[in-house]
Amino acid sequence: MPALYRTILPRLKRSVQSHGVLGTLILLGGATFRLPREYRDAKRLSSTRKPDPFDLEHNIETSQRVHASDLRVTSRNWMEGTNYDPTPVELIQEAIAALPINASEFTFIDFGSGKGRVLFVASDFPFARIVGIEYAPELHQAACRNIQSYRSDTRKCGRIEAICQDMTTFHFPEGPLVLFFYNPASESVMRTIAAKITALSQACWVVYANPQCNVFGSLNTVRKTEKYAIYTNATELTDPS
Repeated sequence: MPALYRTILPRLKRSVQSHGVLGTLILLGGATFRLPREYRDAKRLSSTRKPDPFDLEHNIETSQRVHASDLRVTSRNWMEGTNYDPTPVELIQEAIAALPINASEFTFIDFGSGKGRVLFVASDFPFARIVGIEYAPELHQAACRNIQSYRSDTRKCGRIEAICQDMTTFHFPEGPLVLFFYNPASESVMRTIAAKITALSQACWVVYANPQCNVFGSLNTVRKTEKYAIYTNATELTDPS
């Protein structure tokens, strides 16, 4: 297991301060048994992973998995996040291509953006701006390095920005939005985000990849597959032509 003094123990102290002892024990739940098992699995997968063709082609590193307990997260929602696991490139491409929109009118935001893989794949589409929201400083720093080193001949959006912030405190920018989620957090956090999205007044499209919970029921369902779902608050579909 990772060094407890620099990862888990500091977060437990902050949790006791904000939630109290009883609240922290409730939050912990089965984590005592779950985290060691997940950590062993993550390390096993990382040690057997071959160099990723997407990373090699674009001079970046987004394929190495990272267990949540290895991250120095200061957010009060530190227990609500998931391990870093790279989103399959083909899944990102397929889901974004399925959006019936004119991408040039939209800001694309990836919640739980990790090392930035989704941002780079999205940059092959002509979005007006691309933003990644990541609450783990180590992953955010990796994304910033990747933004600097990224190379692509097919890139159509040059405005890529990485922000280190808890997604529940993020203020949505004005204008039409595409919001991407690759199962980045627990159901409680996802419900918090879904409520904020429902309250938005501007046009908004949600791509929920690898969906694990049903939290976007208040939005219109556009498409559902085994790999992803698309929702929107729009009453009329935008003509992408």
